This record gives sequence, structure tokens and C-alpha cells, in this order.
Amino acid sequence: MGWYPRRAQYFATVDEAAEIEQGDILWGVPSLRASHPAVADRFLPPGEIPNAEDLDPPPLSDVLRGVRVESDAVMVMPHTCDFHGPEKGRTHRDRLVARIVGLARSGVEHADLLRSGEGYGHTFLVPFWGDPANSPRDTFVNFRQMTTVDASYLSRKRRLARLSAPALIALRRRLANFFTDYAPSPLELAEADQRGGLIREARTLVPVERLRSALGDEQTNELLKRLFDPRARTS
Repeated sequence: MGWYPRRAQYFATVDEAAEIEQGDILWGVPSLRASHPAVADRFLPPGEIPNAEDLDPPPLSDVLRGVRVESDAVMVMPHTCDFHGPEKGRTHRDRLVARIVGLARSGVEHADLLRSGEGYGHTFLVPFWGDPANSPRDTFVNFRQMTTVDASYLSRKRRLARLSAPALIALRRRLANFFTDYAPSPLELAEADQRGGLIREARTLVPVERLRSALGDEQTNELLKRLFDPRARTS
């Protein structure tokens, strides 16, 4: 089973007024990386990087000397329900993004393995959104370089592209594989997404609290189980 959709199917059209969603690509968002000041703020002979275990934590006042800010485009990482404006987005301002790196300048040795998804498990291939067929301009998301930024950085005016539904499923597979060493099938993720959409729609139409006040906890739990638990529908 391949990891990625066809290049021509990677991106979806999106209205500028549409809310920010998982997988959206934006510019003008900083990516931060904190190196140890002993490494970042001194000359070292080529290849002579101190062993990480040999370095003591620096004073907090010195940490900023090792912080580097990158200006590459980023991709929004969490599922949209974690930060959707009308829901959880009102309760916190944290937005998790990952840096997008140009493949040609990345130093990746085996670009074909990255493009296929059969290697470099910390990556998600992103064809250049301006011309997906232009493989020399391929980029990738680096899951090892995620940054939490304030919500104000994720402006819809600075959105560059939106992933298509197949590409979004591919992103979720790669994320699951990176964090758990298990890649759910696309069908499994599509079913989960559909079920989550039904639950969110049900919340909008009939708040669960209203059901509980009318039916009681036990009957409400049973109703929700029958509606959204596939095991209950087959028993």
C-alpha cells in the first residue's frame, strides 16, 4: 500500500475566508530550535560535536543563545478539533506547527525513499504547491521540528495551500506511524474522520447536555453507543 496520493490530487482549493485546518500550509510562522549554547555559540572542528550526555543544562539566561528561528513555510499538525475557532480555539491560543523543508537543500541522501514514504519515517512529502508536478521543488514536513506558536501567527491571509482529503489521510497515517510505529489503514482513518464529523454535527444540532436532561445519563450513553460505536451496530 502506497503512502501518498498522486501529485495532481495533493491539494484542494480553499476560500481565503475558510477557517484554518489541519494540514494547511502557511508562511510567516516561525519555527524554533533550541540547541545547547555550548554547541550553538562556539566554533567547533568539523565533526566534533560534544556528546549530548556530557553537556550540563545551561543557565536559563543562556538558553536563548542557542535558539534559532527558521522562516520556512509550516504545516498545521493537530486535528482541527483541537483548535477550531468556535470550539476549543476559544479556550487556548497554542497552535502546533511543523517546519517544511526543501528536499533539494535538505541533505537527504536517498530522495527516492523519502518521496515513496518507504524511508525517513519522520517526514511527510509535500510537492511544491505552486506546481505539484515539479519534483525538483519537492518539500517535506519534518516531524522532528515542531513548534508551538500563538494563534495570531496562523492568519488565513498567509495560507499558501490546503491538503486534499486523500493527502490529509496520508498525513495522519504518517503522524500515527511516527509517534506510535503503527500506520492505520486509510479506510480506518477515513471511517474515524466520518464518525468524528457526525459527532460534531450532532453536538451542533442537539447538545449532549440537552439529551442527558431529557433522557438521563444511562439512556443517553446507550443512544450515543448505538449511533457511533460500530461494534454496537453489529451485535
